[in-house]
Parts: sequence; C-alpha cells; structure tokens
Amino acid sequence: MKTNGQNHVGIDQNVIFEQVLTNDGGGYHPKYSVFIAPLSGVYVVSSAALTLANEEFHTAIVHNGNIVARMYGQGENGQIDQSSQTIDIKLTAGDEVAVQTIEVPNTGITDALYSSFSGFLL
Repeated sequence: MKTNGQNHVGIDQNVIFEQVLTNDGGGYHPKYSVFIAPLSGVYVVSSAALTLANEEFHTAIVHNGNIVARMYGQGENGQIDQSSQTIDIKLTAGDEVAVQTIEVPNTGITDALYSSFSGFLL
C-alpha cells in the first residue's frame, strides 16, 4: 500500500509502496518496490493508483522490464482520478514484477492507502 505521496516522479521509475500487509514467501522487496517470484507458476498481479489533484499519471505493471499492463489517470479541475489493472502472468522463479511510471515525466501519485500493488501464486 502507498502511505507516502510521490511527486515529480521521472519516467521508468518504480512506484514505491511503503506499507506491506503480507509478504508470505518473501518475494516483495519494499526498499525497491519490486516483487521477485520465489517459485515458478502463474501469478495474479494487481495494482491501483490514484492521482494527486490536477495531476496525471501513466503507470504500468512491468515484467522483467517489459510492459504487460498500463494504467492511466488524469485529475482535472481540482479533481483526482484512479485506475487499476489485474493480470494473470506466468513467472519463472527469479522474474521481477514492479509498477513503474511510463511516458509522462513529473508524475504524481497519492498516498493514504489509495494506491496499491499486490500479487499471489495461483
């Protein structure tokens, strides 16, 4: 879960999710906000992000640096916007999955547990 807002984030940067609710298997590495698959198999990966007021974000779920799902939000006129994605993906032990900013520099993502990243082995 995201507990701290992230402002002025550059392109291809990991979105940092500071609060870990569960980490069975130890695959999530909060310092870098990356999930490294401890076992091979099919995983369900999900993320949601909420813009700051009047901000825009383009984020993606990335697998070993390759975009597998995109999210977009644009808050206008003092408003906020939220986007989410859930995917099933086959991972090999050691594969990395993260949520990264893409395409638009200076992205802003809000805190207060409105933005999240999760995954589990089926």
